[in-house]
Amino acid sequence: MGSPSVAPREWAVVVVGGLTLAFSAWGLAGVQLWSLHTLLAGGLLTCLLSIVPLPAKWNGSDGEHANGKNFKRLLRFPFFWFSLAFLIYILIQGLNPSWAQVYGDKGWWVEKIDAIGWLPAGVKASYDPMNAFRVLASFGATFTLVWGLWVGVRRRSSAIALLWTLVISGVGMAIVAIIQKFTGADAVLWTVGSSNPNFWGTFFYRNEAVAYLNIIIFACAVLYFYHFNQAERRGQSGGPHLLLFMFVVLLFVSIGLALSRGGILFGGVMTACFFLAAAARWLFSNSVRNSILLTLLMGGVLIGAGSLMFQYVDLDDIEKRFGNIEKTIQDADKDARALSTQATWDMAQADVWLGWGAGSFRYIFPKYQKNYPEIFYQRHHPRRGWIGRKFYHYAHNDVVQFLAEYGIVGCSFLLLAFGYWIWCLLFRASGNVMSALMLMVGLAMALGHAFVDFVYQSPMCWLALNGLLCVSVKLLSLHHERIKGRA
Repeated sequence: MGSPSVAPREWAVVVVGGLTLAFSAWGLAGVQLWSLHTLLAGGLLTCLLSIVPLPAKWNGSDGEHANGKNFKRLLRFPFFWFSLAFLIYILIQGLNPSWAQVYGDKGWWVEKIDAIGWLPAGVKASYDPMNAFRVLASFGATFTLVWGLWVGVRRRSSAIALLWTLVISGVGMAIVAIIQKFTGADAVLWTVGSSNPNFWGTFFYRNEAVAYLNIIIFACAVLYFYHFNQAERRGQSGGPHLLLFMFVVLLFVSIGLALSRGGILFGGVMTACFFLAAAARWLFSNSVRNSILLTLLMGGVLIGAGSLMFQYVDLDDIEKRFGNIEKTIQDADKDARALSTQATWDMAQADVWLGWGAGSFRYIFPKYQKNYPEIFYQRHHPRRGWIGRKFYHYAHNDVVQFLAEYGIVGCSFLLLAFGYWIWCLLFRASGNVMSALMLMVGLAMALGHAFVDFVYQSPMCWLALNGLLCVSVKLLSLHHERIKGRA
């Protein structure tokens, strides 16, 4: 007798949550308010569908979704409490401003205002372009989505469907980006104008686009080894993992064409780790070892991918983008990004425990930026000296910017939240060690990329990363529970 069918409640969570994950590839990086609010609506609806009381028929017959059961699950979910504490922290910063943006004839500046000194504080500014409440909407979209997916998904098939939804949408975006490049598109999706000429796919900033595509590579790697293990248990030589292998190749080609240094570096490391892990797994696979044709096919894919890279990816442009590596290392302390990181570090040290407030960077940073003329002014004139002004919206270093805005107290909530995923990967991934390893490597690459750019200031990248971690850990945990049940 087969297992009970998936409850309608769970299907609703998968559909709404899946559409929200898919939208992260097509929502124009979350830059425009409508796209950010669409994410927020998707996250909130996913969460509500997972926990609100519904008629009995919505809860199915498997006993997994009885009214109140998922809400109790949510209360036992450590990530929920850590992320909720972080959202409350941002809310307090928004409601307790200690600085205010003021406009005058010569532009804008910030002035000190009264605030409750012992509470986290922030900057009083407009929702558009940025303030604490806009940041709250971004983090709220991500965390409510994660809450809903974690408690609302009780079947491995549901988790797999969500991961495939994320992968297919991301691969689709990578293909569109390639087509845009070869057709000479001068606008995002051929219709939306961009002030940044280096857009890629649906992202106005190519570094954020390739960070997103790297996340999709992580997702492909997790699914690849999961499906590979399933095929091995069934004695099959083929399966969905072969398609995922080719997806990884296509994604890295798209990253290479984007000419993003960080994307090529961290995506290259992730892709190399995946290929090495896949090769090692093949060596210990009876089904693959016994299939000469399949082995030759995989070799052909790699050779073809290498040929494609050399044929279509401009290696000279990549070399120019990276420049002289030795000289870059020698002059690292003079690099604009290094100087902006140093200035942001100075900003963080001024209020290291509680931070300056969510969304405060662009308003407070000029106070510390002016100590570094190379990044404060546009250029140095031979006779007139330093002239013009540079404006930074982000620090080109998410890690240090997070510390500057949220302080040690706020960042500790995020560290605890991510620490929970790592704990699950270490202790609840029985039977899928390679998938867990790929996720750990991916998380390390995401952290490394965040240290050299502002990729996770994009709501889409942040949501995709957290959504991937949640669904992947859920899949591996459900598989772990199944193995324990057999024991």
